Amino acid sequence: MKRTAMILLFSVLTSPLPAQEIWPLERCISYALAHNLDIREKQVEVVVRQTELTQHRLSWLPTLAVGLEQNWNWGRSVDMQELVIIRNALTRATGASVGASLPLFDGFSRFHQQVAAKKAVDVATLEADDLRTSLETDVTRAYLELMLAKQIHAYSRESHATIVQQRDRTAQLVEAGSQPKSALNEMEAQVAAEKAALVSAECRVRSATLSLTRLMNLPGDTPFSAGEQFGPDTVAIRVTLLSDAQTEAWLQCDPRLRSAEARIAQLRAEEQAAKGRFLPTLSASASYGTFYSSTNETPFRTQLDENRNPSVALRLNIPIFDGWQAATQLKKSRLALEMARLTAEKLQTQVLEEIRSASIEAENCLQRYLSSEETLQAMQSLLEITEAKYNLGAATALDYIVARNNRLKAVSDYLQAKWQYLFQLRLLERYRL
Repeated sequence: MKRTAMILLFSVLTSPLPAQEIWPLERCISYALAHNLDIREKQVEVVVRQTELTQHRLSWLPTLAVGLEQNWNWGRSVDMQELVIIRNALTRATGASVGASLPLFDGFSRFHQQVAAKKAVDVATLEADDLRTSLETDVTRAYLELMLAKQIHAYSRESHATIVQQRDRTAQLVEAGSQPKSALNEMEAQVAAEKAALVSAECRVRSATLSLTRLMNLPGDTPFSAGEQFGPDTVAIRVTLLSDAQTEAWLQCDPRLRSAEARIAQLRAEEQAAKGRFLPTLSASASYGTFYSSTNETPFRTQLDENRNPSVALRLNIPIFDGWQAATQLKKSRLALEMARLTAEKLQTQVLEEIRSASIEAENCLQRYLSSEETLQAMQSLLEITEAKYNLGAATALDYIVARNNRLKAVSDYLQAKWQYLFQLRLLERYRL
């Protein structure tokens, strides 16, 4: 009898609600990763950082420009060929030039800026990976919360049906004189209480569904129902704690720690670029131009040929005083680097604590799950005995209701413990590489 009742109870706890379309957990995670707006925004940021890196790489190329000029002058003007002043006459001048410039040395600033841009791409990419990991954990938690709500709803619905049957049976016992009339009143109150619990369970299912679909960014008109079920046989009764090697391996690949390391490398390169502002810069340039003036009677093409003006130049710029701008920028870079190092140390401690807490919490959840399972079995047996006595008139309605409420609480504790344990197991598996 006891074994049969437990089998029926577990079948109720794992029975799915009517659904439009079944979405297993992995499908929910995949959809969320593909449609989450934060991740898509971070992906755009990665493209922006890659574009900035390309821009830094292209800065090593020389610049080339072509210039054309046409002037009209009234009043005084100068004949550039004869070097005489022309008064009160309209003159026209046409010029053309091509020029190129190339920085030869800039204190290695461009090199370090390119390194910093490369590390900025790594930071954005790793931050996107961290968002994916966090979203996967959040979707898993929300999915299991929905499964818990659906099982509580299924049990509440079945429990409400059985208490209605018991109320009808109590009415017959009252008519037969086996139970007082007050027993029927107490049963009516219990029916109302379990009806309220059923309504609350329905609301919980809707709220959990809304939370999950919101995380997935799923349109409201999309048919959706969580369909993956975990029966009692799928719950492991043993927790394998993480080894030191597994913990160290996760610390090496955790996207948050890798992002912090890339951020430090980026700021270190920016510091070196700031130091380059104290060094001289050297650049080379070359140009080729010609011009025509209407003040000269020489033909147009002849003037263009005679007025050719090629040039080559080297420019050395030695910084002497810039209002302490370079020194201030270098100080800011060093402070930002020191803050990034401290943040990385705090983050590593936090991640290590999370890993240790996940192992300990998984073990604690297992003990709570096993304890709640034993309690549920005991409360189920007690309810069966009390119900049998009540039907024979050897127990009061109050005794039956107390036993029933104890079983209701045991079921709730059991389901909470089971789904929390399942979540901790999945969280623990994330750290295993």
